[in-house]
Amino acid sequence: MSGITLGPLVLAMDRFAFIAGAISFLALISLIGCSRRAAKGLDGWGTLTLLTGVIAARLSHVARHLDIYAQDPLSAFAFWQGGFDPLAGLGAVALLLAVLTLRRQTRVTEGLMAASLAGLLVWQGILQMTPAPDMPLPAIRFAALDGPPVALSSTAGEPVVINLWATWCPPCRRELPMMMEISEGQPDVRVVFLNQGEFGPDVRQYLLREGLPTDRVLLDPSRDAMAHFETPGLPATLFFSSNGTLEDVHLGEISRAAFQSRLQSLR
Repeated sequence: MSGITLGPLVLAMDRFAFIAGAISFLALISLIGCSRRAAKGLDGWGTLTLLTGVIAARLSHVARHLDIYAQDPLSAFAFWQGGFDPLAGLGAVALLLAVLTLRRQTRVTEGLMAASLAGLLVWQGILQMTPAPDMPLPAIRFAALDGPPVALSSTAGEPVVINLWATWCPPCRRELPMMMEISEGQPDVRVVFLNQGEFGPDVRQYLLREGLPTDRVLLDPSRDAMAHFETPGLPATLFFSSNGTLEDVHLGEISRAAFQSRLQSLR
Protein backbone atom coordinates (compact mmCIF):
# COMPACT_ATOMS: atom_id res chain seq x y z
CA MET A 1 0.00 0.00 0.00
CA SER A 2 1.33 3.45 -0.93
CA GLY A 3 -0.67 5.37 1.68
CA ILE A 4 -2.80 5.25 4.78
CA THR A 5 -6.44 6.21 5.25
CA LEU A 6 -7.49 8.19 8.33
CA GLY A 7 -11.25 8.59 8.01
CA PRO A 8 -11.84 10.79 4.94
CA LEU A 9 -8.14 11.75 4.83
CA VAL A 10 -5.68 9.83 2.65
CA LEU A 11 -1.98 10.35 3.34
CA ALA A 12 1.09 9.07 1.52
CA MET A 13 3.28 7.01 3.86
CA ASP A 14 6.15 9.52 3.82
CA ARG A 15 3.80 12.32 4.90
CA PHE A 16 2.17 10.13 7.55
CA ALA A 17 5.61 9.21 8.89
CA PHE A 18 6.65 12.86 9.16
CA ILE A 19 3.37 13.89 10.84
CA ALA A 20 3.76 11.04 13.35
CA GLY A 21 7.32 12.14 14.04
CA ALA A 22 6.27 15.79 14.48
CA ILE A 23 3.48 14.80 16.88
CA SER A 24 5.94 12.68 18.88
CA PHE A 25 8.36 15.62 19.03
CA LEU A 26 5.70 18.05 20.27
CA ALA A 27 4.25 15.51 22.72
CA LEU A 28 7.64 14.92 24.34
CA ILE A 29 8.29 18.66 24.49
CA SER A 30 4.99 19.03 26.35
CA LEU A 31 5.88 16.22 28.78
CA ILE A 32 9.31 17.68 29.46
CA GLY A 33 7.70 21.09 29.95
CA CYS A 34 5.62 19.66 32.82
CA SER A 35 8.78 18.86 34.77
CA ARG A 36 9.83 21.15 37.59
CA ARG A 37 13.30 21.34 36.12
CA ALA A 38 12.02 22.23 32.67
CA ALA A 39 13.44 25.27 30.94
CA LYS A 40 11.17 28.28 30.78
CA GLY A 41 9.46 28.67 27.41
CA LEU A 42 10.37 25.19 26.17
CA ASP A 43 7.03 24.81 24.34
CA GLY A 44 7.77 27.94 22.35
CA TRP A 45 11.25 26.72 21.48
CA GLY A 46 9.78 23.40 20.38
CA THR A 47 7.36 25.09 17.99
CA LEU A 48 10.15 27.30 16.65
CA THR A 49 12.42 24.28 16.11
CA LEU A 50 9.75 22.38 14.16
CA LEU A 51 8.92 25.41 12.01
CA THR A 52 12.62 26.05 11.36
CA GLY A 53 13.11 22.52 10.05
CA VAL A 54 9.99 22.51 7.87
CA ILE A 55 10.61 25.98 6.38
CA ALA A 56 14.28 25.24 5.68
CA ALA A 57 13.38 21.94 3.99
CA ARG A 58 10.80 23.68 1.79
CA LEU A 59 13.06 26.62 0.89
CA SER A 60 15.86 24.26 -0.09
CA HIS A 61 13.54 22.32 -2.40
CA VAL A 62 12.21 25.52 -3.99
CA ALA A 63 15.75 26.85 -4.46
CA ARG A 64 16.85 23.65 -6.23
CA HIS A 65 13.92 23.97 -8.65
CA LEU A 66 13.85 27.74 -8.87
CA ASP A 67 13.51 27.74 -12.67
CA ILE A 68 10.26 25.77 -12.36
CA TYR A 69 8.78 27.75 -9.47
CA ALA A 70 9.66 31.01 -11.24
CA GLN A 71 6.97 30.15 -13.80
CA ASP A 72 4.36 30.09 -11.02
CA PRO A 73 5.75 31.67 -7.82
CA LEU A 74 2.59 31.07 -5.79
CA SER A 75 3.03 27.30 -6.22
CA ALA A 76 6.01 27.55 -3.85
CA PHE A 77 3.43 27.89 -1.06
CA ALA A 78 1.52 24.75 -2.13
CA PHE A 79 3.36 22.63 0.42
CA TRP A 80 0.58 20.00 0.43
CA GLN A 81 1.82 18.91 -3.00
CA GLY A 82 5.06 17.73 -1.41
CA GLY A 83 8.57 18.93 -2.08
CA PHE A 84 10.88 19.09 0.94
CA ASP A 85 14.60 18.43 1.43
CA PRO A 86 14.88 16.51 4.73
CA LEU A 87 18.64 16.99 5.03
CA ALA A 88 18.27 20.77 4.74
CA GLY A 89 15.59 20.71 7.44
CA LEU A 90 17.72 18.59 9.78
CA GLY A 91 20.70 20.85 9.13
CA ALA A 92 18.68 23.93 10.07
CA VAL A 93 17.55 22.28 13.31
CA ALA A 94 21.12 21.28 14.13
CA LEU A 95 22.25 24.86 13.55
CA LEU A 96 19.54 26.19 15.86
CA LEU A 97 20.58 23.74 18.58
CA ALA A 98 24.22 24.77 18.14
CA VAL A 99 23.31 28.43 18.60
CA LEU A 100 21.35 27.63 21.76
CA THR A 101 24.31 25.65 23.06
CA LEU A 102 26.67 28.59 22.48
CA ARG A 103 24.21 30.81 24.32
CA ARG A 104 24.37 28.33 27.22
CA GLN A 105 20.67 27.52 27.06
CA THR A 106 21.48 24.12 28.50
CA ARG A 107 18.06 22.99 29.63
CA VAL A 108 16.41 24.21 26.44
CA THR A 109 19.01 22.44 24.32
CA GLU A 110 18.73 19.18 26.26
CA GLY A 111 14.94 19.16 26.00
CA LEU A 112 14.97 19.95 22.28
CA MET A 113 17.64 17.33 21.56
CA ALA A 114 15.73 14.60 23.41
CA ALA A 115 12.46 15.47 21.66
CA SER A 116 14.18 15.78 18.27
CA LEU A 117 15.76 12.35 18.66
CA ALA A 118 12.39 10.82 19.59
CA GLY A 119 10.64 12.46 16.63
CA LEU A 120 13.41 11.40 14.26
CA LEU A 121 13.23 7.78 15.47
CA VAL A 122 9.45 7.66 14.99
CA TRP A 123 9.67 9.30 11.54
CA GLN A 124 12.43 7.08 10.21
CA GLY A 125 11.13 4.00 12.01
CA ILE A 126 7.80 4.19 10.16
CA LEU A 127 9.60 4.71 6.85
CA GLN A 128 11.89 1.75 7.46
CA MET A 129 8.96 -0.50 8.39
CA THR A 130 7.10 0.48 5.23
CA PRO A 131 7.93 -2.09 2.53
CA ALA A 132 9.23 -0.76 -0.75
CA PRO A 133 6.57 -0.94 -3.48
CA ASP A 134 7.05 -3.98 -5.69
CA MET A 135 4.13 -4.24 -8.09
CA PRO A 136 4.32 -5.15 -11.77
CA LEU A 137 2.49 -3.37 -14.52
CA PRO A 138 -1.02 -4.85 -14.78
CA ALA A 139 -1.62 -7.32 -17.59
CA ILE A 140 -5.19 -6.01 -18.02
CA ARG A 141 -6.10 -4.44 -21.37
CA PHE A 142 -7.65 -1.02 -20.85
CA ALA A 143 -9.91 0.66 -23.39
CA ALA A 144 -8.54 3.85 -24.92
CA LEU A 145 -10.52 6.94 -25.78
CA ASP A 146 -8.65 7.07 -29.09
CA GLY A 147 -7.37 3.82 -30.52
CA PRO A 148 -7.38 0.12 -29.66
CA PRO A 149 -7.22 -1.28 -26.10
CA VAL A 150 -3.83 -1.04 -24.40
CA ALA A 151 -2.05 -3.57 -22.18
CA LEU A 152 0.37 -1.58 -20.02
CA SER A 153 2.46 -4.69 -19.37
CA SER A 154 3.41 -4.69 -23.06
CA THR A 155 5.35 -1.43 -22.72
CA ALA A 156 8.55 -3.09 -21.50
CA GLY A 157 11.64 -1.33 -22.78
CA GLU A 158 10.50 2.21 -22.08
CA PRO A 159 9.78 4.10 -18.86
CA VAL A 160 6.07 4.36 -18.05
CA VAL A 161 4.17 6.78 -15.83
CA ILE A 162 0.57 5.97 -14.87
CA ASN A 163 -1.65 8.67 -13.46
CA LEU A 164 -4.84 7.39 -11.80
CA TRP A 165 -7.49 10.10 -11.88
CA ALA A 166 -11.20 10.92 -12.14
CA THR A 167 -13.18 13.93 -13.30
CA TRP A 168 -14.92 14.29 -9.90
CA CYS A 169 -11.57 14.58 -8.06
CA PRO A 170 -10.52 18.27 -7.51
CA PRO A 171 -6.75 17.64 -7.14
CA CYS A 172 -6.89 15.41 -10.24
CA ARG A 173 -8.44 18.25 -12.21
CA ARG A 174 -5.80 20.69 -10.97
CA GLU A 175 -2.78 18.57 -11.84
CA LEU A 176 -4.03 16.99 -15.09
CA PRO A 177 -3.39 19.96 -17.46
CA MET A 178 0.10 20.46 -16.05
CA MET A 179 1.00 16.78 -16.37
CA MET A 180 -0.33 16.57 -19.92
CA GLU A 181 1.62 19.67 -20.91
CA ILE A 182 4.92 18.42 -19.46
CA SER A 183 4.53 14.89 -20.80
CA GLU A 184 4.15 16.26 -24.34
CA GLY A 185 7.82 17.24 -24.19
CA GLN A 186 8.97 13.85 -22.88
CA PRO A 187 8.74 11.52 -25.91
CA ASP A 188 11.12 9.00 -24.33
CA VAL A 189 8.81 8.45 -21.33
CA ARG A 190 5.33 7.06 -21.88
CA VAL A 191 2.77 8.86 -19.72
CA VAL A 192 -0.79 7.50 -19.62
CA PHE A 193 -3.79 8.89 -17.78
CA LEU A 194 -5.89 6.00 -16.53
CA ASN A 195 -9.36 7.19 -15.55
CA GLN A 196 -10.94 5.39 -12.62
CA GLY A 197 -14.60 4.47 -12.31
CA GLU A 198 -16.03 6.47 -15.23
CA PHE A 199 -17.17 5.76 -18.78
CA GLY A 200 -15.90 6.99 -22.11
CA PRO A 201 -18.56 9.56 -23.06
CA ASP A 202 -18.35 11.33 -19.70
CA VAL A 203 -14.54 11.39 -19.74
CA ARG A 204 -14.39 12.60 -23.35
CA GLN A 205 -16.92 15.36 -22.66
CA TYR A 206 -14.89 16.59 -19.71
CA LEU A 207 -11.59 16.62 -21.63
CA LEU A 208 -13.09 18.41 -24.63
CA ARG A 209 -14.71 20.98 -22.37
CA GLU A 210 -11.36 21.66 -20.70
CA GLY A 211 -9.46 21.71 -23.99
CA LEU A 212 -7.30 18.72 -23.02
CA PRO A 213 -5.99 16.00 -25.36
CA THR A 214 -7.59 12.57 -25.40
CA ASP A 215 -4.88 10.48 -27.07
CA ARG A 216 -3.19 9.20 -23.90
CA VAL A 217 -6.33 8.63 -21.83
CA LEU A 218 -7.32 5.08 -20.89
CA LEU A 219 -10.50 3.90 -19.17
CA ASP A 220 -10.83 1.68 -16.11
CA PRO A 221 -14.53 1.83 -15.15
CA SER A 222 -14.22 -1.04 -12.64
CA ARG A 223 -11.15 0.52 -10.94
CA ASP A 224 -9.03 -2.58 -11.46
CA ALA A 225 -5.84 -0.50 -11.38
CA MET A 226 -6.61 0.92 -7.93
CA ALA A 227 -7.12 -2.62 -6.64
CA HIS A 228 -3.97 -3.88 -8.38
CA PHE A 229 -1.78 -1.12 -6.95
CA GLU A 230 -3.59 -1.05 -3.58
CA THR A 231 -4.13 2.68 -3.96
CA PRO A 232 -6.37 4.10 -1.21
CA GLY A 233 -7.32 7.31 -3.03
CA LEU A 234 -6.95 9.62 -5.99
CA PRO A 235 -4.95 11.04 -7.60
CA ALA A 236 -2.03 8.63 -7.62
CA THR A 237 0.97 8.70 -9.96
CA LEU A 238 3.18 5.64 -10.43
CA PHE A 239 6.63 5.75 -12.02
CA PHE A 240 8.02 2.62 -13.73
CA SER A 241 11.52 2.20 -15.11
CA SER A 242 12.20 0.78 -18.56
CA ASN A 243 12.48 -2.75 -17.12
CA GLY A 244 9.01 -2.53 -15.55
CA THR A 245 10.18 -1.89 -11.97
CA LEU A 246 8.01 0.40 -9.86
CA GLU A 247 10.41 3.17 -8.84
CA ASP A 248 8.12 5.57 -7.01
CA VAL A 249 4.49 6.25 -6.06
CA HIS A 250 3.15 9.75 -5.44
CA LEU A 251 -0.20 9.77 -3.67
CA GLY A 252 -2.12 13.03 -3.88
CA GLU A 253 -1.62 16.12 -6.02
CA ILE A 254 1.88 16.37 -7.47
CA SER A 255 3.74 19.60 -8.05
CA ARG A 256 5.27 20.64 -11.37
CA ALA A 257 8.75 20.44 -9.87
CA ALA A 258 8.24 16.96 -8.43
CA PHE A 259 6.72 15.64 -11.67
CA GLN A 260 9.50 17.02 -13.86
CA SER A 261 12.18 15.79 -11.49
CA ARG A 262 10.82 12.25 -11.43
CA LEU A 263 10.41 12.13 -15.20
CA GLN A 264 14.04 13.16 -15.58
CA SER A 265 15.16 10.45 -13.14
CA LEU A 266 13.35 7.82 -15.24
CA ARG A 267 15.16 9.02 -18.34
